Amino acid sequence: MSEHTAAANDGVVGRSEHRASAPGAFAVLGGTGLIGAAIVRRLLDEGCSVQVLARRPPTERSAPLLEGATVLVGSAADPTALRAAINGAEHVVDALGAPHPADSARAPLAQFDAEIPILLGVLDELRRRPGVGFTYLSSGGAIYGDVDTLPVPESSECHPVSPYGVTKLAAERYVLMAAHADGVDARILRVANAYGALQRPRTGQGVVAALLDAAVTSAPVQLFGDGSAVRDFVDVRDVAKAVATLSGRADTPSVVNVGSGTGHRMTEVIEIVESVTGTKIAVQHAAARPSDVRAVVLDVARLRALMSWEPITLERGIQDMWESWRRLGLDRTDHAADVR
Repeated sequence: MSEHTAAANDGVVGRSEHRASAPGAFAVLGGTGLIGAAIVRRLLDEGCSVQVLARRPPTERSAPLLEGATVLVGSAADPTALRAAINGAEHVVDALGAPHPADSARAPLAQFDAEIPILLGVLDELRRRPGVGFTYLSSGGAIYGDVDTLPVPESSECHPVSPYGVTKLAAERYVLMAAHADGVDARILRVANAYGALQRPRTGQGVVAALLDAAVTSAPVQLFGDGSAVRDFVDVRDVAKAVATLSGRADTPSVVNVGSGTGHRMTEVIEIVESVTGTKIAVQHAAARPSDVRAVVLDVARLRALMSWEPITLERGIQDMWESWRRLGLDRTDHAADVR
């Protein structure tokens, strides 16, 4: 990329121009997680070779998505494991997990330690590998903070309200610095609230999974605030499509929002889950948390200028997720422990 700041890339060329040859060999860090596994599956389906580095081996649920990939079990904090994973890769995707925003509010230093040192190690390796592309998955849900105008474009100032968002913003700055100072071919994708069949309830992450689990178990769901908070939800299959497509473009801007461009109130999400499952969800209201933004919807005009972007609707995505759970038998109370 010739420019490495979001502002310099506001004038994005049309999606028919400047297409580079797509990389054929990828390394996906965190490739057994919710987003990472979807990215791996998409890349494999497109005929790419993929090496995965993950702290834990694939589960029974994620293993089918990774079939055809080389999976290395280890930590990206271990230089030896990291080098083994990215050797031979033409493009590296950082899909590593991080603590939840609410957890980060209680332990901000742990949030920083869980992400920044590992990222710096990855960037250090990439500096030694000219020509290897890098995609960093950031958070479009937490990084902007509370804004006055929606949807929010990439050029908007970021004022995160949680240590999670602050850490993601710091990580982005390190990526942009490596791109500007050292020529690392990097791009940042600010991903909205991602959801999909591998999402686990009772982890503090993923309202869709928590609601579906509540439909199975009849357990009440804790809702922070009055339900008017607005979020942009994006199916992990769409995230994977964006990662695969943009990795093959020479004109990808430094920062790109990846979301649906549509906001849903929490009460609407509950209604969709109730409609899909045919079950009334019991809700327990709790006070809104300072670490939660009031509303965020991503402006995806830049993404649409780069690729064909018709994201899966939340209704269809939840329906597909529920059907996947049913095929796995996770829609029965006696199997509820399998998804916890």
